Amino acid sequence: MYRTVVIGVFAAVVVLIAADLARRVLSRSFHRPVREADRGDLLLRLLWFCVNVAGALCLAAVTVTGFTAVFANTPALGGYLLMAHVTTAGGFAVAALAVAVLWFSRNWFTKADWERVTGGRRPPAAVSVTVLLRKSFFWIALASAVPTLATALLAMFPLASPAQQQVLLQVHRICALLLVACGVLFAYCALAAEWDRRRN
Repeated sequence: MYRTVVIGVFAAVVVLIAADLARRVLSRSFHRPVREADRGDLLLRLLWFCVNVAGALCLAAVTVTGFTAVFANTPALGGYLLMAHVTTAGGFAVAALAVAVLWFSRNWFTKADWERVTGGRRPPAAVSVTVLLRKSFFWIALASAVPTLATALLAMFPLASPAQQQVLLQVHRICALLLVACGVLFAYCALAAEWDRRRN
């Protein structure tokens, strides 16, 4: 059953991104970004770029190593694949922390966001649905990263019984799926919001 859920979630993420790309192409709002004048320190922009790329690569690495066994329909993750997954998980934890620190202040929900959701007063033009989705996916991914990493760490220590180990594994798998889905959608919404900002 887990394999079916994983395939469904991955397919849903691909469909959502494809639908938004199609909407952008049909509305002709998907432009190649225009080069802006330099804003801020070059070193800071380079740091943002490196952290975001490292986060994306590490997310891809743990996703491939973690879900290959599911897609291959093998009973459990083991052998070299498990070793690769555990090895890349350390880099992912560090990269996820760096991404969270850099994006934390940009993803606070504001009063304008709430008004956009509730349909109260007319929200400012700056509050786009893409930015609102980016903020939502960021917080869901961040919230699911905590139990994903905590269950993996707890499973490494001889504190849990075999039955509890199975519970930890199931929680890890469910939270990891949510983390990957929301992480990919957060990355896409961040790129889409940047394209929209440069176009305007």
